[in-house]
Amino acid sequence: MEINLGAEQIVELPAVFSLEQIQEKALAKRVDAFGQMAKFVQRPKLDDIEITTTQKRLEPFWFACATARYVYDRKATYRVPASPEAQSVILNGIEYTVTGDKTRTFSLEGLERCVEETSQSLMLDTVGGKEVKYEKYLSFPKNLVTDMAALEQNGTFVVAPEVRSSFIVRKLASMLMKTFQADKIVEERIDVSEVTLYYRPIFAVEYFWRAKDKKQVVEFDGLTGEAKAESGEIKKKVVSVLENDALFDIGADAVGTVFPGVNVAIKLGRLAARKAIK
Repeated sequence: MEINLGAEQIVELPAVFSLEQIQEKALAKRVDAFGQMAKFVQRPKLDDIEITTTQKRLEPFWFACATARYVYDRKATYRVPASPEAQSVILNGIEYTVTGDKTRTFSLEGLERCVEETSQSLMLDTVGGKEVKYEKYLSFPKNLVTDMAALEQNGTFVVAPEVRSSFIVRKLASMLMKTFQADKIVEERIDVSEVTLYYRPIFAVEYFWRAKDKKQVVEFDGLTGEAKAESGEIKKKVVSVLENDALFDIGADAVGTVFPGVNVAIKLGRLAARKAIK
């Protein structure tokens, strides 16, 4: 088995909504932020609720895609129909005996050249490594990140991934690996064409209902504008981003721990990601 690694990259998805537009959305949701009970029973006035903090945060997720290709030979026996009255069939000077009562057939031995190709993509969150459905984000414009420090400008928080690239590559490879019957394996490889760390923009808004001494955080998706309430306070601190050698740790050792004996070929495309964080 050979695993070929293609481009590793870090990509930012620029926010579609500006900070000013998010603040307008946040003002319109002041009452809604505390839930339906507060809205229809306690009925706070708009002036009773204020926005205390607005934070822009870049949250990561992993995306990888790969294609598996298997080429192998295997011996096979073919049952060829023959005429009811035929006792034997001569092909290329070789005589084959016809057998059977109701169905008359003769056997041919052959060698099958088999080719199987399968493609798979995978998206994972960077905290627990769970699969996420973020396909909607892939259609948005993207910027290749060559300097991670530039993402932290203007007070933007950049969340560090806890799951590294080797995790998603191992998971993707395990989905594509298969067993098959073969007399000779001609080609057995997985081409990982892309491993990308995406950063998507989130605007977190903290509301304070002074009369009830309550706080509530609502997060606005900077790409779709969707809003959802979050429990707890707004994040005050984000751990520094991992060094690139640790973040993009795919190598023979990292993959071989799951697939012993796998030959890993590293392509030059991975260097772009390594240079992004220094």
